[in-house]
Amino acid sequence: MKIQLAAISHDVGKVLQIPAGMLLLSLPVCLVAQEWFALVPFMATLLGTIAVSQLLQFLGRKAKTASQGQTLISVALGWALVSGLGALPLWLTAFSLGADASPTMANFGNGLNALFESFSGFTSAGLTMTLHPSELPVSLQWWRSFMQWVGGVGVITLAIALLEPNQGNYELYQAEGRQAHLRLTISRTVRRIWFIYLGCTVAGTLLFLAVGMSGWAALNHSMSALSTGGFSITDDSMKPYSAPIKLAIMLMMVCGAIAFNSLDQIIERRQLSALWRDHQHRLLAVLLALGIGLIGLEQFVTRGQFEWIDSAFQWTSALTTCGFSTQSLQSWSSSSKLMLSLAMVLGGAAGSTVGGLKLSRVLLLGRVVTWQLQKTLLSPRQLLPRRYNGRLLTPEQANRQVEEATVLAALWITSIFISVLILLKVVPAEYSLGDIIFEVSSALGAAGLSTGITSPSLHWIGKCLLIVLMWMGRLEIIPILMLIGAPCSQLIRLIRK
Repeated sequence: MKIQLAAISHDVGKVLQIPAGMLLLSLPVCLVAQEWFALVPFMATLLGTIAVSQLLQFLGRKAKTASQGQTLISVALGWALVSGLGALPLWLTAFSLGADASPTMANFGNGLNALFESFSGFTSAGLTMTLHPSELPVSLQWWRSFMQWVGGVGVITLAIALLEPNQGNYELYQAEGRQAHLRLTISRTVRRIWFIYLGCTVAGTLLFLAVGMSGWAALNHSMSALSTGGFSITDDSMKPYSAPIKLAIMLMMVCGAIAFNSLDQIIERRQLSALWRDHQHRLLAVLLALGIGLIGLEQFVTRGQFEWIDSAFQWTSALTTCGFSTQSLQSWSSSSKLMLSLAMVLGGAAGSTVGGLKLSRVLLLGRVVTWQLQKTLLSPRQLLPRRYNGRLLTPEQANRQVEEATVLAALWITSIFISVLILLKVVPAEYSLGDIIFEVSSALGAAGLSTGITSPSLHWIGKCLLIVLMWMGRLEIIPILMLIGAPCSQLIRLIRK
């Protein structure tokens, strides 16, 4: 594949307008909070982002229509640059505070920690380098939540909603891992998605206020819960809150794990049955109920008491890949960690804000097993009708969908295996193999739960690995492989010449 640098430059430059807009909207937060030490870092990042965006669009002004492979590269590179720029307010503010910085802020003086936090935010993963979120300036509490809120639906999706429509929108939309069509055009679809997303965020904020959360906490946690991100502004995540608040947060996490096309039908047509008609939402309900029961029983066996609310909360947080926590998971049993790891790998419904493999693919892979068993009972001349989610698939459709799901599942397994081997070399011996598998699953599944491995003290190799895993998990691996593979193939081609 020949790399069209102009097309990539144009697309990435267009995407960078999104963090520029985010930074502009964040300036009033600095002013209202009177955090003058943060105002200059935000302004400097804003000006730098605008400059880079304009330069890239200028270099790509004569770009031709890009191929699907080129679009995948643009999306992967765009997400990386957005996350890199998103780290600057954290890093520069730490320098601006200097000796006045709290230990939490001082950690962001290390650029890799700031980069980790930004990648975790924009990928809505939730793993964090923040020791005590309550010590952060208000502007940076907002910035962390804002990154997750935008990243939950997708930077590219927001770019399509706000910027000029063009023929490449469909490729960009698909390259970010989305398939749903709520309206006739992609631009109208993403605008509808953002309308639903904003409405649910407002509803979540009001719900949290009603159950006793403060206004600032309600806004930030509504953004993090719906985006299934998991950043919090309180120490110990959700542990300090009451049972009604925890139940409200669970409701919002589940809402974030529901596909937008189903939410659209519920809101516009008032058809609550739309959830039950979609097989992946049925599976989500079954997994929620089954997992809560199993985790609760496991906690009773290992701890001698039923901790139903905390057990239900942790399972819901894992399955929806949100990352909020009510307990220290390091003390949980190995079997509980293994179940949570599986939940983070599975994820919620495709077309929602969750990470993970997605339940639609899990169902499809399960259906393949059923088809294969049924096929053995048929005579050679009989044809097997292949139905999936209530639709009859042609052989070509079935083969294509099965191939895509199988390839992605294989890439997931390979990525987890290689990552565990690497982390084993750099993680302190106090952490078990189960802890490492848990951490890798959390990063690749963009879940954000941690056994304590993710911290400012983690070896730089471990931090870089988790950054790559969060990036890969958010974009479903293939765009990252395209970004890495394209220059390598170009280099091989030049060597052969």
